[in-house]
Amino acid sequence: MEIKNEIWCFIPARSGSKTIKHKNLYKIRGKELIKYSVGFAKKSNLFNKIIFSSDSVRYFNIIKKFKSIEFHHRNKKISKDNTNDLDVFKDYIKVARKKFKYLPKYFAHLRPTTPLRRKKYVVKAINKIKKSS
Repeated sequence: MEIKNEIWCFIPARSGSKTIKHKNLYKIRGKELIKYSVGFAKKSNLFNKIIFSSDSVRYFNIIKKFKSIEFHHRNKKISKDNTNDLDVFKDYIKVARKKFKYLPKYFAHLRPTTPLRRKKYVVKAINKIKKSS
């Protein structure tokens, strides 16, 4: 499989939190947390592809209003409290290998529960990673 010098953005948003139900839908200034991450990814123009990963149809319905977002529907095995983000990435990559002719060299991981981020810091992180690889 070919690896292209691209950056894909991966936004994981599981619905089944035990501590705070649907925490990814909590609103700040009337806007759900998941919309902040997707909106940032879209507006930043830093990413060749944006992937929104969830086990929730409700979450997908909220995000489908954004254009050009790829949806990764997680199965129940990787939607548990003890599932880590790496397992979700691995599952997506398995799906992407079958779906696409190539994969990106880089992935950016934007968590919905971290809605306040500045583009200059994301750019700085991307540049640092690129220099070290």
